[in-house]
Amino acid sequence: MKFQHVSRVVAFLSTLIFVSAIGSSLANADEAPAFSRRLPDSVAAHVAIPDAQVLRERLPNCSWGRLLNDPLVADFRANLVGEIRASIDASIRLPDGVSAEDLLNLNVGEITLTVLKPIDGNLPVVFSVNAAGAADTISKLVSESVNASESQGWAKFVVEHAGTSITVLAGGTDAAAGDTSTGNVRAVFQRDGFVVVGNSVETLKQVLDRWSGSVQGAFAANSTLNQIQQVTMKPGREPALFWYLDPVGAAVSLLSQGAASNPTASMALSRLPKLGLTSFRGVGGTIDFATGVHDTVTRIAGVVKQPVSAAMALVQFPPAKLTPPEWVPNDVDSFMMLNWDAQTAYSGAEEMADEFLGPGGLVNALQVLSTKTDPPIHLKNDILDGITGEVMILQGKTGASVARKNATLLAVNLKDPKKFEGIVRQLIDQPGSKAGSRTVGTTTVAVFDGKKSSTHLAVAHGTLLVSNDTFLLDNVINAVGGDRLIESAHYRQLSASIPATRSLFAIQRPVNQLEVAYGILKQGSAAVPAGIDLKLLPTFDRIQHHFLSTATWAAPTADGFQYVSFSLPPTR
Repeated sequence: MKFQHVSRVVAFLSTLIFVSAIGSSLANADEAPAFSRRLPDSVAAHVAIPDAQVLRERLPNCSWGRLLNDPLVADFRANLVGEIRASIDASIRLPDGVSAEDLLNLNVGEITLTVLKPIDGNLPVVFSVNAAGAADTISKLVSESVNASESQGWAKFVVEHAGTSITVLAGGTDAAAGDTSTGNVRAVFQRDGFVVVGNSVETLKQVLDRWSGSVQGAFAANSTLNQIQQVTMKPGREPALFWYLDPVGAAVSLLSQGAASNPTASMALSRLPKLGLTSFRGVGGTIDFATGVHDTVTRIAGVVKQPVSAAMALVQFPPAKLTPPEWVPNDVDSFMMLNWDAQTAYSGAEEMADEFLGPGGLVNALQVLSTKTDPPIHLKNDILDGITGEVMILQGKTGASVARKNATLLAVNLKDPKKFEGIVRQLIDQPGSKAGSRTVGTTTVAVFDGKKSSTHLAVAHGTLLVSNDTFLLDNVINAVGGDRLIESAHYRQLSASIPATRSLFAIQRPVNQLEVAYGILKQGSAAVPAGIDLKLLPTFDRIQHHFLSTATWAAPTADGFQYVSFSLPPTR
């Protein structure tokens, strides 16, 4: 399969335009139909900034914008912008009358990058930008890029279609013959202030055929796209960014093309429905800033045809009134709780196993596996059948004497805690056991030491607890004194924006985790382009107030699921 390369023009323009999208505040570009109305309805992946001007206006008013504009970061910001300007001057052949400063201040509107479903083993790619507000500069950039390609041996042709000239650059052995059907093609046209670049002339012709914006046969009319947008977009407000992905549809398209001549592709294509994957129609979402209610908000929606089976049954999370238990300490860095349908997941696993192993494949495999453990533990009968489905993950601080690491605890609610206490005791007491033990209050903890870390297993508060850190685990087991998450103003403030019934919810305070990453960055341990001086960054404690707590929740919809993650505006 040939993965066609996006043209020099895409690489050239996209970097500059995305930089300009956060660089300045300029006038709106002319109104035009959303580019989704001009794309054919065969999209595998799509990313759009609906209006770069909107992005410019909102970014300074969110936490990341405030961080970039903090006087403490001024020296680093000046260094970064200076290096970007120098890189432009050194690496890009600018047209006469166009400077690096002009590029950093391009006035553009909608920006899109789209990958279409495979055609003849190739991936058509389309990049577009509404450059009506910078038409003269963009036109010069395109001409200069085309000239540079010609000077490197690319053959230039012009194809007329729908009243528009498409400039085509062909490389390789077919260049002299003017063959634009091969994978080694770059094409660009300009119309009504737009620049559209692609690696397929036929795809650009399809775009031009829909230039009026009629949705018939266009991506904008796609039912999955519309379902996603109904969940993730708010009426009357464009998001800062929108994205869409149809991985299963792309896989079906690719396999369909090879099925006639390739038995492996044909077999894979026939198995996709049996594995339940074709019920997943697509996923997409939005990112927005400074909405008034939220500092930053991410919304994701997936479309899943019901009923689900096989692979899709593994990830079913029914809604429930999920609430942090009393034993969760308030000083954790993050807390996540989800309600997993373990029985449906097992049924899906059986379907998948039976497809590959024959009827009863999973049942037989688990039975054999249970005989290889001492004491015998049956994954279905002893574990899955014994849990309620409520699962929690905590991350928090380690003990003061312990080297800095991620302290993580997994907690699973149990139907019969006494039975699991017996299993833990058996793991410790069995002859030849490699498990050690320790006692926390009245709770017995099984300890499995590894070369670099240890795993601790216990039953407390009606849950099975598994952790890599004694400090966090012991704090949870003791659960006496100190602040509890559910009682905190922090939890009440964030949970007020979360539905009471949800399949998943999480609260994160990223400061502790980011402090470690920031220290690594500032020490120069991370690879960054030459010239960027990370030592100009202030110490973390002086800017940590910019990193806000976030909350996340997810729940089923009539057509799939929705996922929302947000941070609230700072109170000061």
